[in-house]
Amino acid sequence: MTKKVVFGMGVVGMVVAAVLLGGCARGDFTLPATLTAAVPQGRSGDVTINITRTQNFAGKIKFAVKAGLPTGVTAKFDPVETDTKATTTKLTLTVGSAVAVQKYTLTIEATSGRKKKEAKLELTVQVAPDYSFDPAPAAVTIRQGASGTVTINLKRTETFRTDAVALSLEGAPAGVTGTFSPASATGTTSTLTLSVGTAVAPGRYTLTVRGKATGLTDKTATFTLTVEAAPDFSLGVTPAALTVRQGGEATASLTITRVGGFAEAVNFSATGLPTGVTAEFDPNPAPAGTCLLKIAATGEAAPGTYTVTLVGVGGTIRKTATLTLTIAP
Repeated sequence: MTKKVVFGMGVVGMVVAAVLLGGCARGDFTLPATLTAAVPQGRSGDVTINITRTQNFAGKIKFAVKAGLPTGVTAKFDPVETDTKATTTKLTLTVGSAVAVQKYTLTIEATSGRKKKEAKLELTVQVAPDYSFDPAPAAVTIRQGASGTVTINLKRTETFRTDAVALSLEGAPAGVTGTFSPASATGTTSTLTLSVGTAVAPGRYTLTVRGKATGLTDKTATFTLTVEAAPDFSLGVTPAALTVRQGGEATASLTITRVGGFAEAVNFSATGLPTGVTAEFDPNPAPAGTCLLKIAATGEAAPGTYTVTLVGVGGTIRKTATLTLTIAP
């Protein structure tokens, strides 16, 4: 009988002792000796903390940052206290934009009853993700009806090495279109192809390239587009009205006005001449800006007023001018 009482008291004592010790379970737990994290300024990063339980240790574990947390950095455990069998918890570190770029050593403390464990966390604060870009060349000249390219060079921070930047073109006049390749750049360059319509007025235009990236404010850069007139020419005749007597002749001057670097020789001909009337051009073809037109009428040319079309062809371009011709008796 006495032995049974003593035995019962021993069990109760063990239970009471366990309660006084904070409910500590058998076994133990450990944390990794060292943890590492790299988080850019203005961003957050997660660290998984693994818990190793030995001898069937079953106990809740509460986590906290004991020391080393720099000003401007916040730490949040999820969960801050684990259940009795959990083997991990997640630590989220949020770094303010003003935190200095350097390494910090944090002390992580885990508590379960009277058991306390520590782990060192090496936090590297990196430079904030950012980028800039420049169009090259800063000024481009394209003729009407033609295309040209501009290279967009992106400069990235180490923490923004492959993030996408969506590029778009602003300020282009009607008739000018821009296509980026790629339109969402993950590298250091993108090629902008500019197509200028034939009706775009020659002149100088300022265009803007806009870049959009997740989590960052928009970036812009400008360049100059000069639109040149396409190779072309116009044709004029002086005087525009000419009188020739039967059996006589008269002269007029043809003027070739060249634009856009047009350099072709112009070949001339005339249509609408009445019977007995001839037209002679000198020189023909005309390599420069003027040509002499001589109209001759025979005695059989019928008196009257006629509309003569003067045709000039240079390369693939065809232009006309109108001459009012009067044959006088």
